[in-house]
Amino acid sequence: MFCNQCGTDNKDDARFCRNCAAPLVKAAPPPEPQPPVVPSPPNYGYQPGQSVMPQEQSYQGYQSGYAGYNPPQQQSASGRAIASMILSLVSLVTCGPLLSVPGLILGKMELNAINAGQAPRAGETFAKIGYYAGIAVTALSALLIVSYILIIIAAIMSSGAR
Repeated sequence: MFCNQCGTDNKDDARFCRNCAAPLVKAAPPPEPQPPVVPSPPNYGYQPGQSVMPQEQSYQGYQSGYAGYNPPQQQSASGRAIASMILSLVSLVTCGPLLSVPGLILGKMELNAINAGQAPRAGETFAKIGYYAGIAVTALSALLIVSYILIIIAAIMSSGAR
């Protein structure tokens, strides 16, 4: 780093010049290049503030320096919403709460993400099916387990009474 007063070469981490003791000011990094200004097309339904590019041609991973800019969301259901629905529906005919509890948890997580704007709305129906079916299967499984235990207790009591 060179001193702005006398031009002496100093170490990069030095705070003062070793020759004239002037405070060293680190050069600011060069500003990031601004995105090119896209001229507005002929006004074929174009509104100010609206993206010039069609939705399907926009860049999904682009991070803009503009305040308040939100990149477009994907238009299909997320894997978490689909997995929630599948787990909860498969639990109807297989393992009961072993699949329905993860299904309802995934469904609730996805519904929260959709409401926060972090997941696409296209998965809302799948997430709701997974969430509510998971609750129903878990409750039904709990009732079946309790009734099975009561039947066993009743059978033991009746065999001991004889």
